[in-house]
Amino acid sequence: MHRKNVVNLQRLAENSASDIEFEHRSAIQKMVDASPSRRKLLRTLGIASAVVGGAIAIDKPAQAQSGYTDVDILNFALNLEYLEAEFYTIATTGKTISQVNLTVSGSGVAGATQGGALVPMTGALRNIALEIASDERTHVTLLQSTILSLGGSAIAKPAINLNALGFGFGSTNDFLTLARIFEDIGVTAYGGAAPLITSKTVLGYAARILATEAYHASNIRLQIAQNNIATSALDGADHIPPPSGKEYFPLDANAITEVRTPGQVLYLAFGSANASSGGFFPGGVNGLFNTSSATAATSDTGTTTDDDAISASPNPVPHTATGYPMTTITWNAPAASAIEIHVGSPTGALFVSGGNAGSAPTGPWVMQGLTLYLQDVSGGKALTAANTLGTVVLQVS
Repeated sequence: MHRKNVVNLQRLAENSASDIEFEHRSAIQKMVDASPSRRKLLRTLGIASAVVGGAIAIDKPAQAQSGYTDVDILNFALNLEYLEAEFYTIATTGKTISQVNLTVSGSGVAGATQGGALVPMTGALRNIALEIASDERTHVTLLQSTILSLGGSAIAKPAINLNALGFGFGSTNDFLTLARIFEDIGVTAYGGAAPLITSKTVLGYAARILATEAYHASNIRLQIAQNNIATSALDGADHIPPPSGKEYFPLDANAITEVRTPGQVLYLAFGSANASSGGFFPGGVNGLFNTSSATAATSDTGTTTDDDAISASPNPVPHTATGYPMTTITWNAPAASAIEIHVGSPTGALFVSGGNAGSAPTGPWVMQGLTLYLQDVSGGKALTAANTLGTVVLQVS
């Protein structure tokens, strides 16, 4: 297999630790100075005292080299929360989220919601649906306020077509079938986005939203099983519940949730590959992450980290007294014909390129928190988050 190592990374080994630390402190300080709400940004990120003291306790390489921010990631999630909130609110009240006074304005292209109808529900199912509807509307508000606190601009609700699949509101069985799809996708979307988040505070809230979506998903999946509702798989990462499947909980071989990248989530939402609109979002979504991946998600077998695509061994990497430590990177991306691995972001310094499977040793430039991105470059695909097949975060012991 052909591959080439690129010398761009050699400068990492040549820089002293103090030089690197100074560069990152300067980058953070410039970001803070440029913020339209400097004090709020410092307070939100929890780095005010760190900047003054000169010790930045964040994932520095990812922060410095990433082509996106936590605001971009939260805005991607906000697109999905708009969709879920709209679905549950219309199904339980017959009204849209704007009609119940939820804020839907913001940056990007705003759009109306079409489709959907009040679904007659009684007893426990109605109470469950009402509670989930309230949760999803609250998630919209939480994400909007968090984005604002980070100095960003929350996106507007894009155009939504709730009739994209042709069902969801004709009966309680229809409702549960579509609810199961939304909830299982939501769990995997937050799981896939988590490694991209740099702020521990933001990550903490994202983890708690993920847990809430998992509670929702488990309840809906149990309703599917108890009511003997037939379902079908969405992609290779989907585990359908009984009676059509065997698993009450959609977990991988390590008994953890599956993950989908933003591009793989949009693959399902748009209903096609390499698309920027369609399906539930006829005008596309707002924000940086707006294109579907070339292929659907596949299941995580649990043999390596980050959806089986890329791993490091050893990881954590033992620290050496003479310089930065080294490790070996292994990748396996059967859906791609050509890959590149970049440092810090999808467009960061190139580490290695080659075929869809292989391994390569790093140089002596491994640092705590350094993130490597496995990119699908088959047929000249762009170095974007939508074409990220997996990531691995390097740790130093």
